[in-house]
Amino acid sequence: MDVTLNGKVAVVTGASSGIGLAITQAYLEAGAAGVVAVFRRAETPPELEALLAAYPDRLAIVRGDVAEEITAIAFTRAAIDRFGRLDILVSNAAISVVKALHLHTPEEWDTVMNANVKSLYWAARHVIPVMSAQKNGLIIVSGSISGEAGIPTQGAYAPSKGALHQMTRQMAIEYAKDGIRVNTIACGTVDTPIVHKSAASSGDPDAYWAMLRNAHPIGRIANPEEIAAFYTFMASDLATFFTGATLMLDGGYTAQ
Repeated sequence: MDVTLNGKVAVVTGASSGIGLAITQAYLEAGAAGVVAVFRRAETPPELEALLAAYPDRLAIVRGDVAEEITAIAFTRAAIDRFGRLDILVSNAAISVVKALHLHTPEEWDTVMNANVKSLYWAARHVIPVMSAQKNGLIIVSGSISGEAGIPTQGAYAPSKGALHQMTRQMAIEYAKDGIRVNTIACGTVDTPIVHKSAASSGDPDAYWAMLRNAHPIGRIANPEEIAAFYTFMASDLATFFTGATLMLDGGYTAQ
């Protein structure tokens, strides 16, 4: 079975590290015609610099905060201007604050919701018209086990992911007639910088990591590369009957 993205153009948000960076690399290696990597860091991480050197004609970078509409305008325009079309949006950028709900400040709540949820609304405003005109398109949303199960200290993060899971269903039904499919990949814990930050904030990082491993029946957490491999399959023509799905890639977490 040959998993290929030949001829496809993708936008990947949160592409400077973790899952987003792994997806960007995997899509390029799978033959994508173009990838627009979106992130807000001022500096380009060395891994992306290496990809730019290896794929100078197939990788573009857009810097911006996905919580702001101007970023959605910019990455949509970059895909069209640089590569001529937009086939896949991977809405992956997210932030987390490790607190119980009542301990969040209003500013923290708004920051999480804007980055994790409103960002998909902004993207839809600009990506959907392009895909509708093409009569073809795919949106993959990065969900979470936190959107399906109650987990301590996931105060704003869990509701934000639950909202994304429902937006997936809504958009899949709304835009199926336009040839647009929408799916969520809801991961368990993945070894990414956001998880390292959460561990550091916990007060006892060793206990936090042990808790994460033990929480997954498979006995470990995931690495970004295995997650990216599934994102690549879901973006390929081998997965075209999937839409409106929330796919649990979670080491058995939600089966408990």
